[in-house]
Amino acid sequence: MTDIMAGIGLAQLERYQGMLERRRHIIGVYDSALQDLPVAVLKHYGPDFAGSGHLYITRLLGRNDQERRDVIVKMAERGIAYNVHYKPLPMMTEYKALGFDIKDFPNAYNLFVNEVTLPLHTRLTDEDVEYVIGNFVEIVKSL
Repeated sequence: MTDIMAGIGLAQLERYQGMLERRRHIIGVYDSALQDLPVAVLKHYGPDFAGSGHLYITRLLGRNDQERRDVIVKMAERGIAYNVHYKPLPMMTEYKALGFDIKDFPNAYNLFVNEVTLPLHTRLTDEDVEYVIGNFVEIVKSL
């Protein structure tokens, strides 16, 4: 690591607690808004664990790849970046070239097929969060 990168890292550490608190707030808003929808979310906090709140991964329960793509397009039309975050390794070109086939990994595929990540970063304003969640809820209910 260069001295410049170390300096940036030290400056970021001074902001880290505030960043964690902001992410925790956004996660709480998302969790509350999605609790009655057919959407599973990654649990970030519990009595004996806490995540950094780096990602807000959702699964559109009972939905397939095409339905997920439709939601991504509808969110994009509203100016919201809503994307697949994790693609199973056997679906990547290099792994396919090595002979891996996603058919041999049904659990990985089933977790991938309806997974999408909502925006989660500390620059989101409360209004941004409400806009994201309001549109997401509306789109999911229309499926």
